[in-house]
Amino acid sequence: MTKAEEMLQIFQETGAPLSAPLAFVISCHNLADCLETQKQTDQAAHFLRYACTKLTHLAQRPELPLQARLACVEQLRPAVNVLSEQSIPSLSHQQDIQNLIAQARTAALTVYQVASYAVQTRLEDAPVTERPS
Repeated sequence: MTKAEEMLQIFQETGAPLSAPLAFVISCHNLADCLETQKQTDQAAHFLRYACTKLTHLAQRPELPLQARLACVEQLRPAVNVLSEQSIPSLSHQQDIQNLIAQARTAALTVYQVASYAVQTRLEDAPVTERPS
């Protein structure tokens, strides 16, 4: 987890390596699984929420390169899936998780819209050439 957080810190500053969000999610999920087997469900839930929260925050950072933001969004899907599958007895925790999932989805949608706009802009800015005869 420490190494994954170090990679993510560098990623947050530079947008590279693009594998940092994946390593981070895997580390959080592995640690959560380990804690779950030890019947430490609260701590396990913490790391699942942490993965989702951190990736959502990074995906929303406009100063990161678009490819870096897309890498975060790609890892949000598995993070949200695992988080939504977790059984949580407390109604307040369920509401917190639903809010976190909604924030992740909003961040993903925003990044996908930016990416779509970037592609359209590149196409529109392409020089017009005559069709070959």
